[in-house]
Amino acid sequence: MNNRYFPMFIPSAGKTALVAGGGKIASRRVESLLQFDFTIVVVSPAVNQQLKLLAEAGRVQWIRDTYRSSYLADADLATACTDDRAVNRQIGADARARNIPVSVCDCKEECTFYFPAVAASDEVTCGIVGTGRDHRITKRAAAAIRELITRKAY
Repeated sequence: MNNRYFPMFIPSAGKTALVAGGGKIASRRVESLLQFDFTIVVVSPAVNQQLKLLAEAGRVQWIRDTYRSSYLADADLATACTDDRAVNRQIGADARARNIPVSVCDCKEECTFYFPAVAASDEVTCGIVGTGRDHRITKRAAAAIRELITRKAY
């Protein structure tokens, strides 16, 4: 059996999630985190339209800056999803040094947790991770589970 990832669920109320990056992957991470009670801080000099609208609506805090380790000071969870390998590596190292769970989008070996595909309803929350070899499989599994729990077919 190759399934070596334990699904761990943590309380989100009162916790801060730092998302470093402003592109497509950062947007997906933010959309998942918005389903929970995290305060979401996005650090990036620029963001895509989706993140810009979320910041304007007050749903996320956008810090228009490049990553600095000081941005982890209040973080309880971190995601490194910039388009710069060196920056992502640094975020991972900084978070690990502070014992902050971190997901590094471009290097699974630098993660202390794997960011799951999320399927959530008012009664059920599921996190789905794959091996990383084929993200389409995980995406399809998450979609099937979302359909199941949305229809309350359990």
